[in-house]
Parts: sequence; structure tokens; C-alpha cells
Amino acid sequence: MKLLACGDSWCWGAELVDPLVEPIPIMNLPGGGFERQSKPENIKYRLENRYINQFAKLANIDSITDLSLPSQSNDAIFRKLVAWLASNGYLNGENTEELIVSIGWTSPERTEHYYKKQFGDTNYAPYGPWSLDQDFTGQLGETDASKLKEFYNLFFDLFGSAEGFVTKYIHTVFLTQMLLKSLNIKYVMHQAFYHHHNMMLREWDDTEYKKQNMDIVDTSTSAIWKLVDSEHFINKDHPTLSTAHHVMVDKGNLEDSFIVFHPSALGHTDWAEYMFAFCKENGTLSC
Repeated sequence: MKLLACGDSWCWGAELVDPLVEPIPIMNLPGGGFERQSKPENIKYRLENRYINQFAKLANIDSITDLSLPSQSNDAIFRKLVAWLASNGYLNGENTEELIVSIGWTSPERTEHYYKKQFGDTNYAPYGPWSLDQDFTGQLGETDASKLKEFYNLFFDLFGSAEGFVTKYIHTVFLTQMLLKSLNIKYVMHQAFYHHHNMMLREWDDTEYKKQNMDIVDTSTSAIWKLVDSEHFINKDHPTLSTAHHVMVDKGNLEDSFIVFHPSALGHTDWAEYMFAFCKENGTLSC
């Protein structure tokens, strides 16, 4: 069986570095310290300990294609999923029997914009709460970086409403479900976390976020959310454990299950086991 992994930094395994090599959390280092994740011993540690690899091991899956990337939005997750399915023939009749897709949705307020110039190795510029303070000079030069920063702050002020980004999120989840079902692709989804702007992870309350943001959508959008299959979306409407974040807290604790903004090896292990148990219970892995 082949596993396609879709998600953001929580799926990718950000901050997972060998504690014998990096005794200090890398996000507490100047500049975030993410360049240290490219050390061979840290790559090995990340791939061994992140939840998607642990899940694959539990499910006896030996082939993983990883589309996850730090800072990705749900727009990017969907765009890259469709592009991969198309390039591998699955939109044109390729047999999907041996394929399973795992999607860890990120926080709904994230998005991306197609930039007419090159933005890193693509044209898609990611947007999230961190973008308001990010310095893009290294990628774009001083003039364009200043323009982008001004645009992102205007975007946040004028278009950063929950009604808009939550509605788009629900539509994206439902559209993805319909696509995968139409192609007879096995899949499992979950919500990784909800990003509480200007809060550190240990202050996050996903239940409160849902109450303030997810419960304000109109009746038509609520109707679409009800059509999202709870046998494929882990804990979709659970009152207290609707995110991987909250499950990790429940199974472990805040100090041991997380590093700075991302799960620790323990958090990843707990989620991999929880996800595998969910798939077994709901027959997700059955051919």
C-alpha cells in the first residue's frame, strides 16, 4: 500500500531534532534555528519520530510520498494533492486500490496568493498570522518586500474575518472528500490545531476557537459541514478532542507532548497510535 501524506509543519515534523545533537529547542535559537533540521542525524530523527512515519509502520505501509511542508495553508494542501493525483494518473483512471491519503488540515485562516514573480521555488506566497511581521527582503528585495508586507497587513485588516476563512475551509474539506470518494481512494483526515493569533501554543484552546469561529457560519455552510464523513474525519465534532493538538494534550501533557510550537516525539507517537486505532475501527485501511 502507498501512503500520501498531506499537511503542514505538524505532519512534516518541524522542531523534531535529535536531543543529543540539539539539547536546546531550535525555535528558541536566534532566527528559529530551522537550518539545523538539515543535519543528517536530525533528518533521520525527524523521519523516524514524526507521526506519519509511525502511522505507516503501524499499518505495515512501506511507501510514503510526502507533500507536507511547514507554513502550508489548506489551499496549498488541496492544490498539491490535486496536482499529485493528476501527475500520477489517478485523475485518468489509474488504479487507486493500493493508495491511502492522510490529510492533516491546518488552521483555517491560512491561505496563499499566486505571486506574479518567483517566490522562493514557486509562485505561491503563503499567508498566515506570522506573515504580518515577517521580513521578505531576502526573497523579494527591499521594494517588493515592503509592498508585500503592506498587502498582508491590509489583507488581515480587510479580509481576516472568520466568516470568510472558515467558510472556505469547510468548502475545501468537503470538496476534497468528494474528490477522493469519486476516485475510490482510501483516506483519513484530521484537524491538526487551530492557530490562536498572538498566543503561544501552551495557551491555545481549540474548543474555544471553534466556539468563536467555527460556530458562526451560515446555515448552508453548516449543512455542508454535516456532510463531512465522520468515519473519515477523526473526531470531527468531538466536544473536547476535535484536534490532534487536544488529543496529544489528553494522552500526554503540555510539557512533554510539545516543544515550542510543534509536537515532540511523544506527541507524534500518541497521535500516530490514535490515528491508527481510528482507521482500524472504521475500516479505512481495508482493501
